[in-house]
Amino acid sequence: MSHFDWGSGAIVKPNEPKKKNVQIIPAQTDLKRRAVNFVKGFDINLSPEQLEELEMVVQRSSETFVRDIGKDLMDCRRLIIGALGDKTKRGAAVETSSDLAYSVKALGGTFQYPLMTQIAKSMESFVADRTTANEKQLLVIQLHIDSLYVILAGRVTGFGSTVEQATVAALTKLAERYELPRE
Repeated sequence: MSHFDWGSGAIVKPNEPKKKNVQIIPAQTDLKRRAVNFVKGFDINLSPEQLEELEMVVQRSSETFVRDIGKDLMDCRRLIIGALGDKTKRGAAVETSSDLAYSVKALGGTFQYPLMTQIAKSMESFVADRTTANEKQLLVIQLHIDSLYVILAGRVTGFGSTVEQATVAALTKLAERYELPRE
């Protein structure tokens, strides 16, 4: 197994000699300046117009997130419902659920939906290393998806109230209860 050698800044594999001749070259001042403002980049001191432009970009990104994740949640829910009636679809439903959970977990907090990140983390843990799921496990996944959709549709930003936090705790306990068997 390889490890990181902090002294040389290199990844060292076993039975491989360490490389000692490492030179760190600091970035040139001109390069630092251009990294902040190159061609159409932003200056360090943003004008009100630049701030407004940045806010618009963030708002558009947030709307895209809501639209795309909303569609993904609906599609995944359809797969889960289809898998409840057809065992041959369960593997694909679990795989899609895993991908969705990872995406929501990674992006929820970025767009001011940390509650979605918490629920997605619970869902991701539940479907991790799973190739299929039984009926009850599919229902647990569906409850996670429904909770994510409600939060998104209601635009519940932040961590929500005690009701939302209780929902996260209940989903986590439900996932723990029906975690086994892992197939």
